[in-house]
Amino acid sequence: MQQMDKHTTTMVAAWFGAVITTLIFSLCFLVILSTEQVYIPTSSNFKLFSSLPDQSKIVTAEVGKEDARAKIVEDFFKGYKSVLADYSQNFISVADQYNLDWRILPAIAMQESNGGKKVIKNSHNPFGYGIYGDLVIRFSSWEEAIERVGKELREDYLNLGLKTPWEIMTKYTPPSLAKGGAWAEGVSTFMAQLR
Repeated sequence: MQQMDKHTTTMVAAWFGAVITTLIFSLCFLVILSTEQVYIPTSSNFKLFSSLPDQSKIVTAEVGKEDARAKIVEDFFKGYKSVLADYSQNFISVADQYNLDWRILPAIAMQESNGGKKVIKNSHNPFGYGIYGDLVIRFSSWEEAIERVGKELREDYLNLGLKTPWEIMTKYTPPSLAKGGAWAEGVSTFMAQLR
């Protein structure tokens, strides 16, 4: 029994010795790894980053908020092969001028005329604005249509509290109400695609 106690004591002492040695080794290793080490090259022809590209071939560009919105509208219309893609900056300028959501006019143009692809001949009216039966409002250009409808949207709709596609629909295209709001649903979908 005394021999077993001696053997147990030796095992316990060895275990504590191994634990203490492991802890000391781990702490030393941790200190070595966490110490900042700086390599100072001894020769002047040493290139630490020799695989980096030549700095003279780097091209930089800035894209502002307006540029990004115009590009989003342009890409949106191009995705639908719309003739209005070249007028994306006009949509943004008019939206800014009349304090409109920049997505509303492109969305209405898509809903009403598939982005200007289905308009009354020589009307330049992708918005279906002022078209009731034989009555057709015509514009001399796409730019004039964007400007005029943007202005009218501000004055005759938003200034009267009609701000969402659902509210605008009640005056812009009342027959759509009877169809469950398909117009507003379409405009809202196109606006969501412009995010």
